[in-house]
Amino acid sequence: MLVKKVNKTKNYELMIALKPLLPDDLRKEIHKEFVDMVKNDGGEVVDVDVWGKRYLSYKIKGHNEGYYIVYDFKAFPSTIAEIKRQMQLKQEVLRFIIVEMDDVSKIGMSIKKKELEIS
Repeated sequence: MLVKKVNKTKNYELMIALKPLLPDDLRKEIHKEFVDMVKNDGGEVVDVDVWGKRYLSYKIKGHNEGYYIVYDFKAFPSTIAEIKRQMQLKQEVLRFIIVEMDDVSKIGMSIKKKELEIS
């Protein structure tokens, strides 16, 4: 079956909860892999909001806390399936969710908690 690529990118938001005790270099590596995956398929990361450690409502994989990062990005719809597959394969990821953004005017308007620096 031949998959036809739609020529228009859509706006998405990815919220990812990582294991809370990951070293910074591992977090940066996960961040870089995600950004590269989006860019290599013709998309772009518009905004990154690092929330840091937050308590979870219930334990996920034995953890009471998660390290949250929120990405606003543009990508082709065909890219989303690969992003989901890659996130499911990573043991460092507790949970993630990808939603399509309807109101793009709110991108980048949230309060920044931290900036993630990539060297």
